Amino acid sequence: MTRRQALAAPLAAAAFSAGARPDPQPGPPPSPRFIKGICSVIFPKERPRPECFVQAKSAGFDAIELSIGPDFPLDISRDDARRMADAADKAGIRIATLWISEALHQNPLNAADPAVRARGVEAIRRAIAIAADMNCGAVLLYAVRLGNGANLEYGSQETWDRFTAELTKLVPDAERAKVFLNPENVWNKFLLSPLEMRSFVDQFPSQWVGAHFDTGNCMQYGYPEDWILTLGRRIKRIHFKDYKLGGREPARFADLLEGDVNWKAVMAALVKTGYNGFISPEIGRNASQADQLKQVSAALDKILAMA
Repeated sequence: MTRRQALAAPLAAAAFSAGARPDPQPGPPPSPRFIKGICSVIFPKERPRPECFVQAKSAGFDAIELSIGPDFPLDISRDDARRMADAADKAGIRIATLWISEALHQNPLNAADPAVRARGVEAIRRAIAIAADMNCGAVLLYAVRLGNGANLEYGSQETWDRFTAELTKLVPDAERAKVFLNPENVWNKFLLSPLEMRSFVDQFPSQWVGAHFDTGNCMQYGYPEDWILTLGRRIKRIHFKDYKLGGREPARFADLLEGDVNWKAVMAALVKTGYNGFISPEIGRNASQADQLKQVSAALDKILAMA
């Protein structure tokens, strides 16, 4: 038994002792062009992550995205990080992405105070180190916001300038660790078009700055297939979400295949741009929805089959 196997054993044993057993994967296998992932937000917060790995695999997923804070602390030890990675390996799950959001909400990279920005930079630097310990190749960045509700706090130009300057400091860390730094198109009123995201990414002379693209987050002001075609190979990770545009009812996020995302166009765009990486539905837990994990897996298979 190797050292990594020995470290993984207690976590894996805990998962199986709780009664979790792999079930046959539902439906036909998806196209090998893509890696089926899932975001940890679909699991109960109190469920041990090693159990989540086993359940994700049994539902047909091959990867998972984890969030620093909800899933494990930013100050996790190297041994515990490696145990987490070993438990994922044991379950047959790859750790696709680490989210670093909570620490950056408190210490945004566009804050006026340089000390606040410095704390944000150190949080990302720590996330890069954790990702390396967990054999994870990407960190998702929700690193700035322009304001709070109706109140503007930081302008677009100063946000661009500060975010650029602080992220530049982290590129050497990302290059050494071989971990992508991926800003995501989120509802922070910044980088609202694929042209803006493309320009932001392209200013860094490094392949280790990319984009984490979310299909649902752009639906209020754009089209996911357009984002994909515009960003092309800059996209390093993808979230699948569906979104129902407003009409007689208010606009809202929806279950996969129940919103207005043109999934055939999305898949055609991914094929055209040559994307062949992780695709992870980002769907929060619905305790009232029986077999939610398997339902999401089945819906994702239907979408991937459109490629």
